[in-house]
Amino acid sequence: MLIGHGDDIYDYSGLVKHNFSSNVFLDIQMTGLKEHLCHRINDIDHYPPAMLTALERQLSILLRNNQWENIITNGATEAIYLLAQATGAGCRSAILVPTFSEYEDACRMHGHEIQYIRSLREVNDEMNMVWLCNPNNPTGMLIPREEIVSIAFNHPNVVFVIDQSYEYFCAEEQLQPREASSLGNVIQLHSMTKKYSIPGIRLGYVTGPKPLMDTLRNYRMPWSVNALAVAACEYILTHQEQFSFDIKTYLEEVQRLRLRLNNIDGITVLPTKTNFMLLHIPSQDAIVLKRKLVDDYGILVRAAHNFVGLDRHYIRVATQSAESNDLLVEAMKAVMLSHNDPSVLNRG
Repeated sequence: MLIGHGDDIYDYSGLVKHNFSSNVFLDIQMTGLKEHLCHRINDIDHYPPAMLTALERQLSILLRNNQWENIITNGATEAIYLLAQATGAGCRSAILVPTFSEYEDACRMHGHEIQYIRSLREVNDEMNMVWLCNPNNPTGMLIPREEIVSIAFNHPNVVFVIDQSYEYFCAEEQLQPREASSLGNVIQLHSMTKKYSIPGIRLGYVTGPKPLMDTLRNYRMPWSVNALAVAACEYILTHQEQFSFDIKTYLEEVQRLRLRLNNIDGITVLPTKTNFMLLHIPSQDAIVLKRKLVDDYGILVRAAHNFVGLDRHYIRVATQSAESNDLLVEAMKAVMLSHNDPSVLNRG
């Protein structure tokens, strides 16, 4: 595993008061789910179901697809490693970068031949699989649905793995599971962690055409989804209304935060279509900046230097409440001012 994922809050001994490091919106209402899990605590006394057929049937009702086109997993990450294992050594995998590190880690673990691409225009029929995150982590950019459909249709022998973990925080139309399955060579990864703000409960699902899903099932270990995660999934699938939030207002706040950060001298914020954004700060070392923000302001950000194609001058932040976002802006202003003019630290 690549060391340096977001939300390493445990490394900072209670110093963090405002967490921008993980791409999770922290203001989702969780009271009902937490009460449900407390009532289900005795579930830990026995094994969870080895297969989650009933839950996958319930999920298919929400997705309006066939239940055999869905597999509920221990987070989207389990699906990534299952896919790499099922395709095996010698698989020629192309990864659209910069992006989430686990695609590369999983492919290397299972002996794939890896190449990096910067555009879907580089896809060719010598590839067996293409991995992409859409919207992309860490850039926040979105490949239009029509472009994905076209590239998958024109390369029917290439399997396209599309990680849509951030699909819920995007206003643009995206490829839906039924349409993706009909293409025959598209697999989608989905994260309940992100949608329902439950990173501590590893829960996600993968969708795709039945033949590909049947292959993945052959590689699954039993009980990969623990009893409390199963209980959480049951509650989530039957209480969708409790987790709704105003995506339009939230995305407006994303763009407000981006504009304010972009107005700070020395910071360039890349465009984004989702709830997080990538900041380029040429004058700052991301690791040093991250530590300073924690120590001086109780703010945790994601140093993005270990994404392929980025260096130590990038950080990533996920939009939170307006109040927290304003604190981040003021902290970044102060850090940049002190860097450009160290004498401000000594002014009364």
